Order: sequence, then structure tokens, then C-alpha cells
Amino acid sequence: MTDNIQEKMHQIDSKMRGSIEAKNIDENKDRYIIRSLIDEAISSSQLEGAATTRKVARDMLQYEKTPEDHSQQMIFNNYQAINFIDKHKNDDLTPKLILELHRIVTDGTMDTPADAGRLRINNEIKVVDNRTGEDLHSPPDYKTLPDRLKRLCDFANGNTPDYFIHPVIRAIIVHFALAYDHPFTDGNGRTTRALFYWVVLKNNYWLFQYITLSTYIKEAHAQYGESFLMVESDDFDLTYFINSQLKFITQSIDGLFNYVDKKQQEQHRALNLLNNYLRDGKVNSRQALLIQHAIKYSGSVYTIEGHKISNNIGYKAARSDLLELAKLALLQQSKQGRAFVFIAPNDLEQRIRAYK
Repeated sequence: MTDNIQEKMHQIDSKMRGSIEAKNIDENKDRYIIRSLIDEAISSSQLEGAATTRKVARDMLQYEKTPEDHSQQMIFNNYQAINFIDKHKNDDLTPKLILELHRIVTDGTMDTPADAGRLRINNEIKVVDNRTGEDLHSPPDYKTLPDRLKRLCDFANGNTPDYFIHPVIRAIIVHFALAYDHPFTDGNGRTTRALFYWVVLKNNYWLFQYITLSTYIKEAHAQYGESFLMVESDDFDLTYFINSQLKFITQSIDGLFNYVDKKQQEQHRALNLLNNYLRDGKVNSRQALLIQHAIKYSGSVYTIEGHKISNNIGYKAARSDLLELAKLALLQQSKQGRAFVFIAPNDLEQRIRAYK
């Protein structure tokens, strides 16, 4: 490996070890994981041509709405695929699992529905430059794909007893290899990027569940495509591609830490602004403590009975506390069966800042 690659790998490993505790990411891990899942699903789909605004896509995923068009279906599928990876991250990678991942990624989006979750059955596929129509890459013969996929799985699972490859580098090579093979008629890019996450998470690089790699790939889409071509034109030397991917990874990690810093500052300001509510008699001390918790744990659900027990107060007082917070729009009131529930909104900090 070049000095540059070794330096970047050292940076990634150092951030994995030292920066997590300092940033208190684990304290709000659910919030950050949901954010990264949604952003990765959106960005990876947009790389493949999905044309839905981030707000519409985010609302669809957060509120579990049914996709309304092809672009939304792509994003919905990517979200399902990332969740699938998280559930199976400790499993060995197999051709069957890759086919299932592809089926999830392409469900309802293929011109020929039977192609979802199936290797291509001919060589009528080329990678072309969308701007010029020029052929950029002719993938391997379809008859070789089953064997190539099996060997790729062996490599991804670390079955290389004669040599060691750093897990992140291994994941990058898997990313390149599947993209090069182009084993499916469509959805290769989305499946490839999903497999990258699979390999790093399987190797306990859990920081990667918080980052959104495709966001940075999308911002440098031309460079991303060029990195594939450089490998083919340079006798399959992967150095350029690995360097390119490591750049995206370090950008993603820095982006995560910047986001965490920003959210922690917002939380601090919001907690200070709660004093305005207390000063004006809008909330009592019990309500202020609950909102402090809601600021830190977006999406938390509160019940009258739970609030009653936590504060050792009567049912009437607990009910009044939560209904008043809902009236102030600091909680969202809903119903589960016959009982009222109160949910911490995602934009709680902004709602508090809006109070004068």
C-alpha cells in the first residue's frame, strides 16, 4: 500500500478508536443512525437517477408513506436494503444473500420484474457515458458470473489465509469488483454500495452505520466514475480507486462529526431557551425535565401513566402536563388504541427557538 493509503487508514482507525467517546455519539445513537440510514438511501438512489427532493423522500421514510413514483420506490428500496444489511451483518456473505439484496434494491423498479434478484442471462449490457453515449466498460461474460460471485463472497468473508487485507480496503475492493462484474441488468450501483457497508459492519467498523458515503460520492460523481476507468486503463491497479474511496470515507466521517457538533450546540441552546418558558410560567419543572429528555432523544414516546410514575404525581396532573406541552406544540399528541401518547418531534429545538 502507498504511504497515502496507509496514512488515510491510520486516520480512519484513529477516529474509530478515539473520537466516538469525545463526540458522545453513542448517547444519541438512534437519532444519528436514523439520519444516516435515510440520507444514505436518498443519496445512493439519486446517484442512479432518482429525482425526488430530500424533504419529500425524508417524510416518506420517516412517516412510512407508500412510494408514489419510480424515484420514491428506489429510495424506499434502498432504505429497506440498508436495514436488511444491519440485520444480517454478522452472517457470511453468500451469492444467495447478494441476490436477495439486489431483489430488495430493485423491487418494483425493473423493466422486467423477473430480473430483480437474478443474475443477467446475456451479455447485452454495457456501461456507457450518459453524456456522449460512448462505451466505457464491457462487463465479463454472463456465464462466468456464478463463479465470480462465489469468489467475491469468499474474499468479502476474509477467506484469504495467505495474506491480510485491512477490512476497509477489503470492502473497497468488493465495491469495485461487483461494479466491474455488473452482474445485474440494473441496480448494480446501489447493490455495490450496499455491499460495501455490509463488509465494514461485518468487521466491526460500526462507525460506518452513522456515515452517509453516497452523499459525498454524489457531490463528486464524475470523479467516482473516473476512478473506475483509471483502474482498467492502468492494468487493474486499484490504487487510484482505493484513494478515491478513502477520500469519500474521511469526508463522510468529518461530516458526521461536524453534524454531531452542530446538533450538540443546538441542544445546548434549546435547553437554555427552556428558561424562557419557565420564566413566563409556560412550563413547570416536571415539564422542563421531560422536554430536556425529548431534546436529546428525538422520537421518544411519552404516556400519561409513565409521566405519572416517573414524577410520583396524580393522573390528573400527569395528564395536564402532557396536554399542555402538546398545546404548546412541544410534543405531538397521538393515539395508540384507546390511550393518548405524546411524541418528541424531530424539530423540537427549532420549535423552542421560535418561542419569544
